Amino acid sequence: MDFQESEPISRPLFDETGQAAATRILSMNNLIRFFRRFSIPLTLRWALYISALIVLVMVLLGWFLIGQQERSYRHQTDLLGEMIIDQFVRAASEPMVADDLLSLEVLVSQQEKNDLILGMQLLDLDGKPLAGAGAIPPDLNDWIKGRNSLPGNFSRVARDGSAITYMKPVNFQKTIVGYALVSIDRQPLERGLQALVQALVATTMGLIILGTLLAFPLAQRLCRPIHQLVRVGEAIDRGEAGDLEAHQRRDEIGQVLSSFKRMADDLEQKRHVERTLSRYLSPSVAEKVLSAPKGGRLASSMAEGSVLFCDIVGFTNLSEQLEPEQVANLLNGYFRYFSLAASSSQGTVDKFIGDCIMILFGVPDADEHHALHALTCALLIQTITEEINRKRQAAGEMAVLFRIGINSGRMLAGNLGSEEHMQYTVVGDAVNLASRICGLANPGEILLTEMAALQPGMDSLTRPSRMGAIKVRGRQEPVIPYEVDLEGFSDIGLIQEDMEVILGDRELGS
Repeated sequence: MDFQESEPISRPLFDETGQAAATRILSMNNLIRFFRRFSIPLTLRWALYISALIVLVMVLLGWFLIGQQERSYRHQTDLLGEMIIDQFVRAASEPMVADDLLSLEVLVSQQEKNDLILGMQLLDLDGKPLAGAGAIPPDLNDWIKGRNSLPGNFSRVARDGSAITYMKPVNFQKTIVGYALVSIDRQPLERGLQALVQALVATTMGLIILGTLLAFPLAQRLCRPIHQLVRVGEAIDRGEAGDLEAHQRRDEIGQVLSSFKRMADDLEQKRHVERTLSRYLSPSVAEKVLSAPKGGRLASSMAEGSVLFCDIVGFTNLSEQLEPEQVANLLNGYFRYFSLAASSSQGTVDKFIGDCIMILFGVPDADEHHALHALTCALLIQTITEEINRKRQAAGEMAVLFRIGINSGRMLAGNLGSEEHMQYTVVGDAVNLASRICGLANPGEILLTEMAALQPGMDSLTRPSRMGAIKVRGRQEPVIPYEVDLEGFSDIGLIQEDMEVILGDRELGS
């Protein structure tokens, strides 16, 4: 046998029906993704869920009840038809044995007076009609042909659907002598069923509408505890934990609200600690202390940064002329602006030492341009001092002058003190030299060390001081101080703007 190689059959991956189904699936997925983009309120979502549940339950319940009523109707109709045909068979048995046709006609005519009976027929054993009245089933011949297979009662709905026909053998002393047919009108019986079904449908629809209308208030009430939780969370975010109302719920929502209240109190206490700690430490150091493990100890480490010292010229004489309270107010009046100047220049106030303020740059947060920021802060401090002195002199008060020293280098940053009391600060030769160079500056002057002047971005802003190399106490090598070259400082206008912003934030003398 020869086999011929057939050409490969090319079939599409999906036929037209499959492509249509795939398109519908993709459209449904796109629709789902479209609705997921929108935030549906929880109350509306629950209302939709409750409405859908009510509709589903009521539809299933209505369908079950209607089915039960239809089955009950058929059963009752069959009982009625069997009772009528049983009476008819018992009454017709003796006249059929006696072949009394007149009695059979009278019997049929009497039974026909019943409004439910549409027609009655009596047949002999050969299927020939003996007596009859009313409607005749259109398929009577089929009934006659199947009479010999009747095991007992036999019922059937006529083709026109308006009647139910029952056929039963007529027995006399357990012998079949003929057959009886009774057609019962379905309409009076079905009118009651239809009225009942309509009532059930109307009741089901009414309950569905009522349940749907009540779904939104019910969902709103169910979501009320969740809305309370949302309000509590928003109050915590706003820092209004102290204004939270007390909830007396005894269920799980009440427990959650109580937990929220305790958490809000803890957060408020934490905020209070942070605010208090930030008044005595810089915000960056306070944040690191609060977030540090092992009881808030910060690990010591070497850091590259700059240190700025700023103190009052002639503070001893000034203290002799003023009361202690006046001295404190005077220092606070200047130092609060200097602290703002440090913050605006990315500096951290380390401590106040009498009439001196110590500011760090590049510690505790690394800063590549720490020396440039330190110089910017120093210029800002002196500019602020000039503006404050101008207003003090206009008010008849004495001017106060400050001198500033800046040094850069490596220093140890960490905790100093005991377990009971410690301070986060920096120590090292670079810190000591910054303090020494500050003491060498003239009133209103800014001096820098050579190490600070050689930092990135500082070459065009500084120049060696006219005093030349000088001997500093505690150091063997002489130190070359540098001063600020204002001609190379292109951002002096920004210094003036920052000064105006800082002085504008707080009223003088407030």
